[in-house]
Amino acid sequence: MIDRNMKDFEHRLNRIDQIHRAGGAFEAAGTLGRAYYDAARQKTRHNKWLRPLAMILVGALLFKGGLYAQLGADAYGERIDALFKGSIADQAGAWILSADPLTVRVASFLKPLMS
Repeated sequence: MIDRNMKDFEHRLNRIDQIHRAGGAFEAAGTLGRAYYDAARQKTRHNKWLRPLAMILVGALLFKGGLYAQLGADAYGERIDALFKGSIADQAGAWILSADPLTVRVASFLKPLMS
């Protein structure tokens, strides 16, 4: 014999489980529910260093492109050669500031803006 109350109880438990799996919950009317607190909580960012690093790289690229556009290819090359003859720090700076194809391309975009 099937107990009618037990069948209703199991049906209610299944319905509650479905609502919980869907992200819902039972809350009293007029109260602040879980959704309020979840929305107010600040989302955590896992790569906090990625955006500042990208901004530094873009800034350095714009700086190099601006120098290249302002000085021209010959003068820029002479200054880089002079840096290569200096100390270790100067040589590292010369290696970083040396004109690569991306710098030349950025300089071609910046040159009309500088004149």
